[in-house]
Amino acid sequence: MTDRAPAPAASASSDTRSRILDAALACFLEAGYEQTTVARIRERSGVSNGTLFHRFPTKEAIADALYVESMASFQDGLWRLLARRPRTLRAAVRGTIAHQVEWIEANVDRARFVYTRGTLDVDSPGSTELEEMNRKLAAAYQDWLAPLIQRGLVRPTSMLMVNAIVTGPTHSVARLWLAGRIGSPLRAYVDELADAACAALTGTPAQARRGAPVASRGVVRLELVSDRGEVLGRGEASTEIVAAGPRGAASSAAPDPI
Repeated sequence: MTDRAPAPAASASSDTRSRILDAALACFLEAGYEQTTVARIRERSGVSNGTLFHRFPTKEAIADALYVESMASFQDGLWRLLARRPRTLRAAVRGTIAHQVEWIEANVDRARFVYTRGTLDVDSPGSTELEEMNRKLAAAYQDWLAPLIQRGLVRPTSMLMVNAIVTGPTHSVARLWLAGRIGSPLRAYVDELADAACAALTGTPAQARRGAPVASRGVVRLELVSDRGEVLGRGEASTEIVAAGPRGAASSAAPDPI
Protein backbone atom coordinates (compact mmCIF):
# COMPACT_ATOMS: atom_id res chain seq x y z
CA MET A 1 0.00 0.00 0.00
CA THR A 2 1.52 3.33 -1.03
CA ASP A 3 1.12 6.74 0.58
CA ARG A 4 -1.26 9.03 -1.20
CA ALA A 5 -0.26 12.51 -2.21
CA PRO A 6 -2.27 15.24 -0.45
CA ALA A 7 -5.35 16.42 -2.31
CA PRO A 8 -4.74 19.66 -4.24
CA ALA A 9 -7.27 21.58 -2.14
CA ALA A 10 -5.69 20.43 1.14
CA SER A 11 -2.20 21.23 -0.14
CA ALA A 12 -3.28 24.72 -1.25
CA SER A 13 -4.92 25.37 2.12
CA SER A 14 -1.77 24.30 3.97
CA ASP A 15 0.36 26.52 1.72
CA THR A 16 -1.91 29.50 2.36
CA ARG A 17 -1.73 28.95 6.13
CA SER A 18 2.07 28.75 5.96
CA ARG A 19 2.26 31.96 3.94
CA ILE A 20 0.16 33.80 6.51
CA LEU A 21 2.16 32.49 9.47
CA ASP A 22 5.51 33.15 7.79
CA ALA A 23 4.41 36.70 6.98
CA ALA A 24 3.20 37.21 10.55
CA LEU A 25 6.51 35.95 11.96
CA ALA A 26 8.47 38.41 9.80
CA CYS A 27 6.19 41.29 10.82
CA PHE A 28 6.30 40.45 14.54
CA LEU A 29 10.10 40.32 14.54
CA GLU A 30 10.49 43.51 12.51
CA ALA A 31 7.90 45.74 14.18
CA GLY A 32 6.91 43.90 17.34
CA TYR A 33 3.57 42.30 18.13
CA GLU A 34 1.79 45.46 19.27
CA GLN A 35 2.82 47.49 16.23
CA THR A 36 1.94 44.79 13.69
CA THR A 37 -1.50 45.02 12.10
CA VAL A 38 -3.58 42.35 10.42
CA ALA A 39 -3.54 44.51 7.29
CA ARG A 40 0.26 44.42 7.25
CA ILE A 41 0.27 40.64 7.63
CA ARG A 42 -2.28 40.28 4.82
CA GLU A 43 -0.26 42.55 2.57
CA ARG A 44 2.97 40.69 3.22
CA SER A 45 1.39 37.25 2.77
CA GLY A 46 -0.30 38.26 -0.47
CA VAL A 47 -3.66 36.70 0.42
CA SER A 48 -7.07 38.36 0.27
CA ASN A 49 -8.92 39.70 3.30
CA GLY A 50 -11.50 36.96 2.98
CA THR A 51 -8.88 34.23 2.85
CA LEU A 52 -7.01 35.55 5.90
CA PHE A 53 -10.06 36.15 8.08
CA HIS A 54 -11.53 32.80 7.10
CA ARG A 55 -8.54 31.11 8.80
CA PHE A 56 -7.67 33.64 11.49
CA PRO A 57 -10.34 36.02 12.81
CA THR A 58 -7.86 38.12 14.86
CA LYS A 59 -4.19 38.99 15.13
CA GLU A 60 -4.07 37.11 18.43
CA ALA A 61 -5.34 33.99 16.65
CA ILE A 62 -2.49 34.31 14.13
CA ALA A 63 0.11 34.75 16.89
CA ASP A 64 -1.31 31.83 18.86
CA ALA A 65 -1.27 29.55 15.80
CA LEU A 66 2.34 30.52 15.13
CA TYR A 67 3.26 29.87 18.76
CA VAL A 68 1.49 26.49 18.92
CA GLU A 69 2.95 25.40 15.57
CA SER A 70 6.45 26.36 16.74
CA MET A 71 6.03 24.42 19.98
CA ALA A 72 4.68 21.41 18.08
CA SER A 73 7.75 21.50 15.83
CA PHE A 74 10.00 21.61 18.90
CA GLN A 75 8.15 18.85 20.74
CA ASP A 76 8.35 16.50 17.74
CA GLY A 77 12.03 16.01 18.50
CA LEU A 78 11.33 15.24 22.16
CA TRP A 79 8.77 12.61 21.19
CA ARG A 80 11.37 11.01 18.91
CA LEU A 81 13.85 11.01 21.80
CA LEU A 82 11.39 9.27 24.13
CA ALA A 83 10.50 6.75 21.41
CA ARG A 84 14.14 5.62 21.48
CA ARG A 85 13.73 4.87 25.22
CA PRO A 86 16.96 6.34 26.61
CA ARG A 87 18.62 3.84 28.96
CA THR A 88 20.01 6.31 31.47
CA LEU A 89 19.00 9.58 33.07
CA ARG A 90 21.95 11.35 31.47
CA ALA A 91 21.04 10.05 28.02
CA ALA A 92 17.53 11.48 28.38
CA VAL A 93 18.62 14.75 29.95
CA ARG A 94 21.45 15.36 27.50
CA GLY A 95 19.25 14.35 24.59
CA THR A 96 16.55 16.78 25.70
CA ILE A 97 18.98 19.68 26.09
CA ALA A 98 20.80 18.87 22.85
CA HIS A 99 17.51 18.89 20.94
CA GLN A 100 16.53 22.13 22.65
CA VAL A 101 19.65 23.98 21.50
CA GLU A 102 19.67 22.36 18.05
CA TRP A 103 16.07 23.44 17.45
CA ILE A 104 16.86 27.00 18.54
CA GLU A 105 19.95 27.20 16.32
CA ALA A 106 17.97 25.83 13.37
CA ASN A 107 14.89 28.02 13.99
CA VAL A 108 16.31 31.32 15.19
CA ASP A 109 13.36 33.48 14.10
CA ARG A 110 10.75 31.20 15.61
CA ALA A 111 12.79 30.89 18.81
CA ARG A 112 12.99 34.67 19.09
CA PHE A 113 9.23 34.91 18.62
CA VAL A 114 8.51 32.22 21.22
CA TYR A 115 10.76 33.85 23.82
CA THR A 116 9.37 37.31 23.10
CA ARG A 117 5.78 36.08 23.22
CA GLY A 118 6.32 34.24 26.48
CA THR A 119 3.42 32.04 27.55
CA LEU A 120 -0.10 32.14 26.13
CA ASP A 121 -2.92 33.65 28.18
CA VAL A 122 -5.28 31.09 29.68
CA ASP A 123 -8.20 32.38 27.60
CA SER A 124 -6.23 32.87 24.36
CA PRO A 125 -7.25 30.95 21.20
CA GLY A 126 -4.36 28.46 21.29
CA SER A 127 -4.11 27.95 25.05
CA THR A 128 -6.23 24.80 25.25
CA GLU A 129 -4.37 23.11 22.40
CA LEU A 130 -0.97 23.98 23.85
CA GLU A 131 -1.97 22.84 27.33
CA GLU A 132 -3.01 19.45 25.96
CA MET A 133 0.26 19.12 24.02
CA ASN A 134 2.27 19.92 27.15
CA ARG A 135 0.18 17.56 29.31
CA LYS A 136 0.76 14.59 26.99
CA LEU A 137 4.50 15.23 26.74
CA ALA A 138 4.88 15.68 30.51
CA ALA A 139 2.99 12.42 31.10
CA ALA A 140 5.30 10.60 28.68
CA TYR A 141 8.40 11.92 30.47
CA GLN A 142 6.86 11.05 33.83
CA ASP A 143 6.22 7.46 32.71
CA TRP A 144 9.82 7.16 31.55
CA LEU A 145 11.17 8.61 34.82
CA ALA A 146 8.99 6.52 37.15
CA PRO A 147 11.25 3.40 37.22
CA LEU A 148 14.32 5.54 37.91
CA ILE A 149 12.55 7.23 40.82
CA GLN A 150 11.42 3.86 42.20
CA ARG A 151 15.03 2.60 42.09
CA GLY A 152 16.26 5.70 43.91
CA LEU A 153 18.27 6.97 40.94
CA VAL A 154 16.27 10.19 40.70
CA ARG A 155 14.89 12.25 43.56
CA PRO A 156 11.07 12.33 43.67
CA THR A 157 9.88 15.69 42.38
CA SER A 158 7.06 17.16 40.32
CA MET A 159 7.25 17.37 36.54
CA LEU A 160 7.02 21.14 36.92
CA MET A 161 10.35 21.08 38.76
CA VAL A 162 11.88 18.50 36.41
CA ASN A 163 11.06 20.74 33.45
CA ALA A 164 12.49 23.80 35.23
CA ILE A 165 15.69 21.95 36.18
CA VAL A 166 16.33 20.43 32.74
CA THR A 167 15.21 23.19 30.37
CA GLY A 168 15.27 26.35 32.50
CA PRO A 169 19.05 27.00 32.43
CA THR A 170 19.14 26.33 28.68
CA HIS A 171 16.43 28.94 28.18
CA SER A 172 18.58 31.48 30.04
CA VAL A 173 21.65 30.72 27.93
CA ALA A 174 19.57 30.72 24.74
CA ARG A 175 18.17 34.18 25.45
CA LEU A 176 21.70 35.54 25.81
CA TRP A 177 22.78 33.78 22.62
CA LEU A 178 19.81 35.10 20.64
CA ALA A 179 20.61 38.61 21.90
CA GLY A 180 24.16 38.28 20.55
CA ARG A 181 25.76 38.35 23.99
CA ILE A 182 27.34 34.89 23.63
CA GLY A 183 29.74 34.22 20.80
CA SER A 184 30.03 30.43 21.16
CA PRO A 185 27.42 28.17 19.55
CA LEU A 186 24.71 26.98 21.92
CA ARG A 187 25.74 23.36 21.47
CA ALA A 188 29.04 24.16 23.18
CA TYR A 189 27.15 24.34 26.50
CA VAL A 190 25.18 21.08 26.19
CA ASP A 191 27.42 18.88 28.36
CA GLU A 192 27.76 21.40 31.18
CA LEU A 193 24.03 22.01 31.20
CA ALA A 194 23.41 18.26 31.25
CA ASP A 195 25.90 17.82 34.13
CA ALA A 196 24.11 20.47 36.19
CA ALA A 197 20.64 19.08 35.47
CA CYS A 198 21.62 15.51 36.33
CA ALA A 199 23.26 16.68 39.55
CA ALA A 200 20.09 18.49 40.57
CA LEU A 201 17.81 15.56 39.71
CA THR A 202 19.95 12.94 41.49
CA GLY A 203 21.27 15.05 44.36
CA THR A 204 24.84 14.14 43.40
CA PRO A 205 27.37 16.97 42.95
CA ALA A 206 28.56 17.40 39.38
CA GLN A 207 32.24 16.75 38.68
CA ALA A 208 34.38 19.55 37.28
CA ARG A 209 34.62 19.22 33.50
CA ARG A 210 37.97 19.72 31.78
CA GLY A 211 37.91 22.65 29.46
CA ALA A 212 35.04 24.34 31.28
CA PRO A 213 35.08 28.15 31.12
CA VAL A 214 36.97 29.78 33.98
CA ALA A 215 37.17 33.33 35.21
CA SER A 216 39.15 35.56 32.87
CA ARG A 217 39.85 38.31 35.39
CA GLY A 218 40.88 38.30 39.04
CA VAL A 219 41.85 40.58 41.90
CA VAL A 220 45.30 40.50 43.54
CA ARG A 221 45.73 41.90 47.07
CA LEU A 222 49.25 43.06 48.01
CA GLU A 223 51.02 44.01 51.26
CA LEU A 224 54.34 45.82 51.57
CA VAL A 225 56.14 44.42 54.64
CA SER A 226 59.34 45.73 56.24
CA ASP A 227 62.26 43.52 57.30
CA ARG A 228 60.86 43.64 60.85
CA GLY A 229 57.44 42.35 59.70
CA GLU A 230 55.63 45.67 59.83
CA VAL A 231 52.95 46.24 57.19
CA LEU A 232 53.95 49.46 55.46
CA GLY A 233 51.12 49.54 52.93
CA ARG A 234 48.33 47.59 51.25
CA GLY A 235 46.85 47.67 47.77
CA GLU A 236 44.75 45.84 45.20
CA ALA A 237 45.06 45.33 41.47
CA SER A 238 42.95 43.61 38.87
CA THR A 239 44.61 41.33 36.33
CA GLU A 240 43.70 39.41 33.21
CA ILE A 241 44.10 35.64 33.57
CA VAL A 242 45.70 33.93 30.59
CA ALA A 243 46.51 30.32 29.73
CA ALA A 244 48.76 28.37 32.08
CA GLY A 245 52.45 28.05 31.27
CA PRO A 246 54.07 24.86 30.00
CA ARG A 247 54.48 23.46 33.53
CA GLY A 248 50.89 24.26 34.51
CA ALA A 249 51.73 27.38 36.47
CA ALA A 250 49.16 30.16 36.10
CA SER A 251 50.31 33.33 34.42
CA SER A 252 48.69 36.71 33.94
CA ALA A 253 48.98 39.96 32.11
CA ALA A 254 50.27 43.05 33.82
CA PRO A 255 47.79 44.17 36.51
CA ASP A 256 45.64 47.25 36.08
CA PRO A 257 45.50 49.51 39.16
CA ILE A 258 42.07 49.74 40.75
